Amino acid sequence: MGKVVYVTGAPASGKSTTTGLLAAMVPGIERWEYGARLTDHLRREGIDLADQNQLRRESSKVALAGTIRELDRLLLAFVEDRRGGAHVLIDSHPVTKEDYGFRVTAFSQSDFVRLRPDEIWVLYTTPEVAVSRIRDDPGGRPAIDIETARMHTFLQASVATTYGIIAGCPVHVFDTDRDPDALVRDLAGRLER
Repeated sequence: MGKVVYVTGAPASGKSTTTGLLAAMVPGIERWEYGARLTDHLRREGIDLADQNQLRRESSKVALAGTIRELDRLLLAFVEDRRGGAHVLIDSHPVTKEDYGFRVTAFSQSDFVRLRPDEIWVLYTTPEVAVSRIRDDPGGRPAIDIETARMHTFLQASVATTYGIIAGCPVHVFDTDRDPDALVRDLAGRLER
């Protein structure tokens, strides 16, 4: 029986890398990578986006609240279609860095209850590592300083904790500043519990 796991964390926390390694280790995992799905959805809606990097740069200008709600409904259908079969990993971060500060485009309470995740995983890294990763490979993400990285991580963890309270499921917070293979083995073990 597969688990539904909502995976989140601030940019450069290692979400996509870690969930990719986990999917390679555990056969049959279904992944919903929110940023890629949002990019595709916006393109189908007629928004001219070159790639996900452009989406990251123009986040609040192109990904409006209504579009996020539409994509959340598609995610709910995706999860319901796969629930109980394969493990489903949802790679998402509803807190985005914007020109003016931060934006939170969270699930509605009723939709998150309908999502019914078995667990929520928050991945984090130190602010220094996040700043370094974004500086070395921005991928459309704005350059940040230590305090911005720290605030982003705290906001993301706060949203995840709120989600856990709403859904009545455990929230696990994983430090990604460790051996990636050991981390992925730990996560694979969580899937089997």
